[in-house]
Amino acid sequence: MRGPGRDEKAILKLARIARARVDEAQAHLADLEAARVSAETSIDWLSRAVGAEEAGVAASPAAMADLARFLEGADLKKKALAATRDRLAGEIVGARDALSDAFGELKKLEHLVEIKRRAMARDASKAEVEKAADVISFRRPA
Repeated sequence: MRGPGRDEKAILKLARIARARVDEAQAHLADLEAARVSAETSIDWLSRAVGAEEAGVAASPAAMADLARFLEGADLKKKALAATRDRLAGEIVGARDALSDAFGELKKLEHLVEIKRRAMARDASKAEVEKAADVISFRRPA
């Protein structure tokens, strides 16, 4: 039986590349989702910190001034975290689309690989049958 030909080798190579792209897209998506969760967690912690500061402020004017500055900084940070979270949500949608495309490409190539394998098996089986027929015809007395 002969080994895989040039076409088969090319398809196998493309399938390996497609698998690598799927793995890369999955890792990228996981990183983006982890970053989004981190931003959401930071927003939650900041909200809790603001609540704790507001509850702990005394009636002194100095504490009120400090609280006002803290609240301004917290508001800016919360807006920045929310913008990051929203940007990441958009990137996640794009990463999911890229993963879906890469997975579709991989499935197409895997289908081609399977078709080539079946054709090679069929050709090998056909060659074995022809070889057996040759042996049988050679053994028959004339």
